[in-house]
Amino acid sequence: MMLIVLTVIFVLLALFTGGDRTAKSIVTLFLSAGVMMLTIVAIYLGVPPLAGGLFCVAVVAVITTLFQNECNQKSMTALLAVFLTTAVLLLLIFVFVDRGHLAGMADTGQVYVRESNGFEGNIGIDMRMVEVAVLLITLVGAVIDAAIAVVAGTYEVAAARPALGRQALFRSGMRIGGNILSSTVNTLFFIFAGEYLLLFVNFMTYYSFAAMINSKEFAQGAISIAVSAFGCVLVIPVAAALAAVRLTGGSNRQYGNEETDDGGERSE
Repeated sequence: MMLIVLTVIFVLLALFTGGDRTAKSIVTLFLSAGVMMLTIVAIYLGVPPLAGGLFCVAVVAVITTLFQNECNQKSMTALLAVFLTTAVLLLLIFVFVDRGHLAGMADTGQVYVRESNGFEGNIGIDMRMVEVAVLLITLVGAVIDAAIAVVAGTYEVAAARPALGRQALFRSGMRIGGNILSSTVNTLFFIFAGEYLLLFVNFMTYYSFAAMINSKEFAQGAISIAVSAFGCVLVIPVAAALAAVRLTGGSNRQYGNEETDDGGERSE
């Protein structure tokens, strides 16, 4: 009941503050949540977890970029950057899950996951692939915001300085990405710290700092923020390059690449 009340309060305050634009964001949020719930049910019914995770990532990315931000050239460029970055990091996620032994449930506090406690030992679902799907969904949430910010900023630079060439636009996109990167990574860190604060307290109370560092819960959270941070870093040059190529029609114009003393670009 309290969750429903808080949701209603959030929606009302958001609509009062942001108007129509915020309303579209709220619709996007509920659509994405619905897709995630559908993915969970599909995996429970026997759909391979990796296929379900990839489906969820693709649909959420399309909804967020093309519906919330409208279907235009900028949104399509950002969506392509998200897909390329996710594809590159998919292999890294497989390595992290395999080498970090992140699959399955972990012992939490004084509750142990074992058949003698009523837990089913064989549920018929590949939990490694479930963890891969979880990391993919976590990754795409961080990457989408960075991709949209870099592409939108690069398009604004091109609109203000139409004579800039591809290299100049790429450098502008990289500078935009560098400006938002630190705040994005800080946000990811504090989300992780806040989510696992209770876990830290429990481990320090019942066990030790070394036990916390070596716990599966800590590894899952740390690897999750690491993958998201890698995605935010990688998507910046990908989005900047795609935007620069799209804006110059694939041709590397040779004019407008001279830099000014303040790091900007000077067109001829």
